[in-house]
Amino acid sequence: MTSCEMCGKSAELVEVDVEGVTLKVCSGCSKYGNVRKNASSGFYHNKNFSARKEQEYKIVDNCAQLIRAAREKSGLSQEEFAQFLNEKESIVAKWEGAVFKPFLDAARRLEKKLGIVLVVKDDNSDEVKVEQKRKAEELTLGDFIKVRKR
Repeated sequence: MTSCEMCGKSAELVEVDVEGVTLKVCSGCSKYGNVRKNASSGFYHNKNFSARKEQEYKIVDNCAQLIRAAREKSGLSQEEFAQFLNEKESIVAKWEGAVFKPFLDAARRLEKKLGIVLVVKDDNSDEVKVEQKRKAEELTLGDFIKVRKR
């Protein structure tokens, strides 16, 4: 179960339109908006499951060097390499310059196209639990709302 975007309570969530914004809220907070009717209600559960599964993997620390080495090995310029990967040249430059790492899905595509290993299993699952705990301690919109009783 995930936490409500309004009050922070861990519960089964539903999608609600609150003043033009779509939020995933608990049943208690759903009265503040219009509940959206979706035929694919199981989609969010699958999405949350895959997000948890994605947390078990990480991008290797030296991905910038690996990507640059693969490009140089193929003898391509950054522009040609970006066209080969179907990415923007600026994105490839930032990957090679270690400005940021590719997302997991992009890293997996790179692995297939370049024949290198960029995604490894994350052994630091304890750090993920600490980060999730920190998120639970953060303030939510519900911490600031005063509900008037009618």
